[in-house]
Amino acid sequence: MNKIATMSRADRQALFAETANRMGVTDTIAEKDFWVCWVLQQLFTLEAFRDRLLFKGGTSLSKVFGVIRRFSEDIDLAVDFAALGFTGDSDPRQAGLSRTKREAILGEMLTVCRAYIGTEFIDALRARCSDVLGPEGEWTLSVEPGMPDNVLFRYPAAAATHDYIAGRVVLELGTHAEFVPHGSFTIRSFVADQFPDLVDEPDIRVEALLAKRTFWEKATILHAEFYRSPEKPLPPRYSRHYYDLAMMANSDIRDEALSDMGLLADVVRHKQVFYAATWARYDLAQAGSLRLLPAESRRDALKQDYRQMMPMIFGDAPAFEAILRTLAALEELINR
Repeated sequence: MNKIATMSRADRQALFAETANRMGVTDTIAEKDFWVCWVLQQLFTLEAFRDRLLFKGGTSLSKVFGVIRRFSEDIDLAVDFAALGFTGDSDPRQAGLSRTKREAILGEMLTVCRAYIGTEFIDALRARCSDVLGPEGEWTLSVEPGMPDNVLFRYPAAAATHDYIAGRVVLELGTHAEFVPHGSFTIRSFVADQFPDLVDEPDIRVEALLAKRTFWEKATILHAEFYRSPEKPLPPRYSRHYYDLAMMANSDIRDEALSDMGLLADVVRHKQVFYAATWARYDLAQAGSLRLLPAESRRDALKQDYRQMMPMIFGDAPAFEAILRTLAALEELINR
C-alpha cells in the first residue's frame, strides 16, 4: 500500500483510472477507496492503537463483509472506553446507577474521548502518515471544525474530483459502542483486487464488529426512527440505514442475526444506556413489536434522501420501493 501511496501523482492517477475502468466505477471512487484502506492499514498496525479501536458501520459492511454495494467514504471507529479508564465505578453499564450519575459518567466519557482524539490519537496517526508520505502539505490531518469526534485526512488527490466525493477520509470516533462480538478480518482495496502484484501487502488486517451485531444496530435505528416525532426533521443521509439493512436481509447475515435474538436484547440494553430516549420506544424493540418500515409521513423525505445517495451505489441500485418490500418481509419474519 505504501508503494502506491508514494508513487508520483501521474502514476497514481493512471493506476486509479485503470482500476476504475475495470470495475465500472469512477476514478475518484477507486482513489478514495485506496486511501480509506490505507488509513485502516495505518490504524491497525500502530502499536499505540492495539486493542483500542474497532472498525464498524457501513464501510465495514462493504469492505469486510461485502454485503452492500454502497461506497462509504467514512471510517466508523469504536474507541474502547475501558482503555480510557472507564471501568468499575466509572462504567456506565453498571447496575443501580441513577440517571443523573449515568449521564455524568457519559458526559465525562465524551470529554475524555475527545481529548484523546485531539492529542494522543491524532499525534500518533500524524507521525505515521509523515513517516510514509513526508511532511504535511499535499496531505493534512486535523480534527473537523465543530465536530470534535471526527478526524479529517485530506489525502494527496490525483484523480479528478466530483461534487459528491470529497478528497478526504473522515474518521468518526466514539466511545458509545460495544466491542462484542468482533473478529479479525482481512480487506483489500479496489486497486489491490485488480493489480495484486503491484501492491505491497495487499491484504490489510482489521478488527471489526461482526455483521450480525450491525444488523441489529441498524434494525434498532429504523425502529427508533418509526417513533420519531413527525415534527422533528429526518436526520441527513438516513436512507443509508434502510438500504444497508435491506441488503443484509438478502444475505446470510439475516439468518445469523435471527438465530441470535439475545444479541438484539444486548443491543437494546446498550442503546438504553448510551442513547437513552423515551420517544425511541426501545422497550418495544423485540420480536413481536419491532418496527422497520418508516412512518408514512417520512417516506417521501426518505425517498428523496435515497435518490441523492444513489450515485454512491455500484451497479444497479435497488428501487426505494424494493427496499421497503424487503424490510416489510423482514419485519413480518421477526415479529411472527
